[in-house]
Amino acid sequence: MFRFAHLRRFVPACFFALGVLSSSVAQCTADDLELLCNEGEAINGVVFDCGFSCFLSNDVTACFQDCIQSGVPAMSTGCVTCFAEQSTCVTNNCFFACAFGSEADCEACVQANCQAGFETCAGIVDADADGESNVCDCNDNDATAYPGAPPTAEGVDNNCDGLIGEDEALPVIGCPSDLNADLMVSIADLLLLLSEFGCIEGCSADINGDGQVAVSDVLELLSSFGEPC
Repeated sequence: MFRFAHLRRFVPACFFALGVLSSSVAQCTADDLELLCNEGEAINGVVFDCGFSCFLSNDVTACFQDCIQSGVPAMSTGCVTCFAEQSTCVTNNCFFACAFGSEADCEACVQANCQAGFETCAGIVDADADGESNVCDCNDNDATAYPGAPPTAEGVDNNCDGLIGEDEALPVIGCPSDLNADLMVSIADLLLLLSEFGCIEGCSADINGDGQVAVSDVLELLSSFGEPC
């Protein structure tokens, strides 16, 4: 779950009003979520630094917004607003817990007062309840797909690396040279291959998967000729 860096160790100031995140519609775009996933630590650092810069400002939220936008120019204005409002919420509700308490005290206060509102504002959800939010989850509608997920051999990119690995792919039934699916590599398969020999697009007899039917496919078929699948 993405969390902003908690604003800690401020010089004492008097912020007692309850801060409420006002945005109820998701403000962070898909590009923003990708940015949060890839650059989360750097963004945390910007938010942390803005906390020190803005806590004595006459308009804390506006200061946070300008500071965060300047530090993370690639982030959309709407998403920056969510961070600014969350930072204000922390200042208003958790100043003493985060300035003088333990990290656990600060974490608990932020979680209780500001985290849910921030996630609603930003549009951060875990729709498939797999423990990974849509910030880094490549498919938040599939509980078997998330960074570091084990393979399921169902043709799904389980670990979200952008590839379907060998242990994630569907198991091969039969053998590639059995073109007519009769569980035997025979003359019938060779005839099917020869009927497509020279094909360079959409080839059903492309045994080796190189996009064409050529001599290499004939040789591969002949290497298993007469074998059951």
